[in-house]
Amino acid sequence: MTRKERWRISSASLKSKLATSEKERAGLMSDNLCGSCTCCCKVFAIPEVETPAGSWCSHCHVGKGCKIYETRPTTCANFECLFLESQSVPGQAFPLNLRPDKCKVVFSGSTRPDIIVGTTMPGAPDAWRRPVVRALIDRIVRGGQRVCVGAPASTDKILISRDGEKPQRMTEPDENGMSWSISEEQ
Repeated sequence: MTRKERWRISSASLKSKLATSEKERAGLMSDNLCGSCTCCCKVFAIPEVETPAGSWCSHCHVGKGCKIYETRPTTCANFECLFLESQSVPGQAFPLNLRPDKCKVVFSGSTRPDIIVGTTMPGAPDAWRRPVVRALIDRIVRGGQRVCVGAPASTDKILISRDGEKPQRMTEPDENGMSWSISEEQ
């Protein structure tokens, strides 16, 4: 079982752990642990609401949460960054300085179980090089996974593995915001 799989919890499980009231659920980001972080609302494409990667979602109240949280798109409801996932695993919780709004990198799974994606916030292309972020990347790599870092929708990324850093060329994002590697340097 990969680290990603161990950290993965179901949305229903998270909601039951929080046991929020009806009144609390009516507020912004009422039944999640994101705090004031809304970085995923900018770095990822959200096709259901026609938001391209790198632009703020029109439904995002930056630093507060989703204005349509109770009816948000399935893409959003199903997404959890690694920081959020880690908060529900005893002994594995990332420190606050690794929350995306603090470190300027959103770490998430990919379509490949051996690759974690680190998407940098616009305006912070080298955020992944900061010591606290690089320490997390190194920990992930030591655990046997690779990390692909870069800006939202960028076709040029860096693939970090036990062999070091190598350029990774990606396709242009498709209609769902997904990019695929063109040539993977092993």
